[in-house]
Amino acid sequence: MSNNFFSSQNKDNSLKSQHKNLKDNYEQIFIEAAESIRKELDAFKPENPCSNCNIKDCKIEKKDIFAPYPSNCKYKDWQIKALTFLTIDYKQKLKVLYKNIMDKKNNYSCGKCGACCRLAASEYSYEQLKQRANKGDKYSKEFISVFVPFKSEDDAKTVNPEYFELLNKLVEDEKIYYYYCPKLNGNLCSDYENRPNICKDFPHNPLKLLPSECSFNEWKNEISHEAMLLKAKVDIIEFYKGKLG
Repeated sequence: MSNNFFSSQNKDNSLKSQHKNLKDNYEQIFIEAAESIRKELDAFKPENPCSNCNIKDCKIEKKDIFAPYPSNCKYKDWQIKALTFLTIDYKQKLKVLYKNIMDKKNNYSCGKCGACCRLAASEYSYEQLKQRANKGDKYSKEFISVFVPFKSEDDAKTVNPEYFELLNKLVEDEKIYYYYCPKLNGNLCSDYENRPNICKDFPHNPLKLLPSECSFNEWKNEISHEAMLLKAKVDIIEFYKGKLG
């Protein structure tokens, strides 16, 4: 499998193409992540403890990590060790991988297209963002210090129809709110030296779809496999926690 979802041989950098490639590859990525985690957990699995077990009338035939083992069973110890490993050691390992992904962004620079300033999206309304900011949410506070809401969705759609349509498709039945930065002058920020971290650090999410014209799509192309594999592992860990916790 290619390490890139957005193959260098495919010059179609449209949002629809990006989204399709992500969907088409996620199943295989998820299987890869699941197999990787299972190998890690098998290292804690005891070797045939049943031969010396004193528990009577054990009806557990398949020695799977999700089976309901009794508290004094060696396989129960396996479950506890596995859960501890995933939530502490392995989680720390994933944090390092995430940092490496984000560090690679430093190899790229903003192309000054202004797309991220002209059309930003949030799951929260402007009033909700202000409430969250008042409660100490740093991201919300920075967001409303920069962006203001469009008067209507039609106005937002006019700015970038392709990006607008795909964002609406992704959220389906959920409400999405659109914003813009009034400080944009052409493609440049009129208050660049005082811009907050949400502007300095954009893009913040390696899996977020970016406008086609954004130069950071090259970064996403480089780390796409790593980012999707990381997300799959995080999702799988949450599944294990739900089953074993």
